[in-house]
Amino acid sequence: MARACCQVCKRPDKVCICAFISPVDNSVEIGILQHPDETQRVKGSALLAQLSLARCQTWIGEDFSEDAGLFKWLQDGEVFLLYPPQPEASEAVSISPAELKKQSQQAGWRQPLKILVIDSTWKKSYKMLQLNPWLQGLKRLALTPDAPSRYHIRKQKSPGCLSTLEAIYSVLSQLEGDAKKFQPLLQAFDAMNRQQLAFRPMPTTPDAS
Repeated sequence: MARACCQVCKRPDKVCICAFISPVDNSVEIGILQHPDETQRVKGSALLAQLSLARCQTWIGEDFSEDAGLFKWLQDGEVFLLYPPQPEASEAVSISPAELKKQSQQAGWRQPLKILVIDSTWKKSYKMLQLNPWLQGLKRLALTPDAPSRYHIRKQKSPGCLSTLEAIYSVLSQLEGDAKKFQPLLQAFDAMNRQQLAFRPMPTTPDAS
């Protein structure tokens, strides 16, 4: 018998995340390129951003070379790829959120400002870069975490890594200069973590005898 699922978040009812969501009216637009494997992960964080942010679009796949909707989105505004610079992609411009915020005021920039995020494991995101050469030509936004990840339910590659939701929160907070405005993203993320941790068995303690 199929499990009952929420009609909004599409997750099984017992792990529905809709109660955690608070709408956030972001000015900087977010685009998410999501690897198909991530759509099946109940612990994935990108869905929280999709449901919370007023301006957030998601495209699912690995090769996006024929996605007309995505390319239309890319052409309307100034787009930066949130991804660390790589030695073999030295031609890609890399900039910090603080510098981007400063430069975004200069004349001649297309509006709106848009940030493209890859939602996948590091290994698969690298493959997506190779399958989509146009991604390597985008200007890059480099993010340096100012706090450890709060992602307690999924293993991170290294202590300096952030979940997709945390990275989006950090970028938007810095670019729009309003961390409080985007606090509901982290509150939803913490609630999802608690929800998942509740399903883990309690550690057993040895008998005192």
